[in-house]
Amino acid sequence: MGIDKELKHYPQFIVVDGGDGCGKDTQAKFIARYYQKMGIKIRIRSHPSVDNTFGRQAKCGLEQGGKKGYLVAALFYAIDVIRSLVKFYRPNRDEVMIFSRYLLGVCYLPAHLIFFGYNFFSRFLPTSQYFFYLDVTPEIARERIQVRGETYEMFESLKRLRKMQRKMRIVTKRNQWYRINGDPSPSVVWSQIRQVLIQLDSENEPK
Repeated sequence: MGIDKELKHYPQFIVVDGGDGCGKDTQAKFIARYYQKMGIKIRIRSHPSVDNTFGRQAKCGLEQGGKKGYLVAALFYAIDVIRSLVKFYRPNRDEVMIFSRYLLGVCYLPAHLIFFGYNFFSRFLPTSQYFFYLDVTPEIARERIQVRGETYEMFESLKRLRKMQRKMRIVTKRNQWYRINGDPSPSVVWSQIRQVLIQLDSENEPK
C-alpha cells in the first residue's frame, strides 16, 4: 500500500548529520516521534551501524586510529551507508526513513577529496529538502563525548573536532542544508528542527 494521499506531502527521507557529540541520534528520535504521532511509519538508521559487519568494522577503525584505522573506517562506513539504502530504503512507500549521519561522512576524507566525494555520492544517493546539520561548538562536543564514557574515536580530540567543524560548515554552506545550533539542550535543539519541519511540510502540502 502506498502513502495515503493526505500524507504525501510529508518527507520520505530525512538526514540528521554533524560531527561527533552533536546529538544526531537524539534528534533523529525526536523527529521519529513527531511523525509517529501522525500515524506515519518510521525507520531510523544510525551509522556506523551495529547490526552488520560493515558498520562494526567502521566503528573498530575509528577506535583504532592511525592511517590503517582511517582507511578501514572510511571504506566500511561507505559500504554501511549504501547497505542501509539498498536494504531498507523504499521510496513511495508509507514510511519515513531517517538517517543519522549520511553525506557529511565525506568530511573525514582528506581536504582535497571532500567536495569530489560529496558531489560523487550526492549524485547517486537519495537526497531531499530535509537535511539537517547540527553545528556544535567543539568544546561542548568534547564534553558530551567524555560524559558518554565510551572508547574514544580517532576524530574525537578537541583539535580534530575543530577541524571537522570547519570542514562541515564549508560543505553545508555550499549545499542545501538547514544548519541548526546544536549547543543548547536537546529540547531546545529539537524546537529549532521542529519549526523547519512544520515549514517544509506546509510548503509541500498539496494545494
